[in-house]
Amino acid sequence: MSTYKKILVPIDASQTAQSAAAQATALARDQGAAIRFIVVVEANGLLSSSPEFLGVLGNDARLLLDRWVNEALAPGMDVSSAVVETTQALPRVADAILAEGHRWGADLIVIGSHGRSGVRRLILGSVAEGVAQRSTVPVLIVHAGEPGV
Repeated sequence: MSTYKKILVPIDASQTAQSAAAQATALARDQGAAIRFIVVVEANGLLSSSPEFLGVLGNDARLLLDRWVNEALAPGMDVSSAVVETTQALPRVADAILAEGHRWGADLIVIGSHGRSGVRRLILGSVAEGVAQRSTVPVLIVHAGEPGV
């Protein structure tokens, strides 16, 4: 009997996110769980207000997602992906991740963390921490430097 049925994996182009995606893929295979990769596009920023810019971001996000969908595909695996945008109602990346997890019915979120501390963390914030603090389902945080599976 598997513990997890639906694993949500927010990714970006960072090495930490790629390690998290690799670990989530291995876990989904082991558990026989569905896996959903998402990329969050910050659509409420100054630069991203242009439809052309949003199109470029969406295309880049789709290429990254396609790579991980193909990586995770195996006989019997349920693999999906989505590009999710922040909105006025969901202005932070963590908000968009949590909303997608709830909408999709995820019972685990696997996310990479860059391990920032001090002033860098204060200024840049931590998406992983925001997700972990407000999530109603377990969150597996993969830290910078942890090898992929």
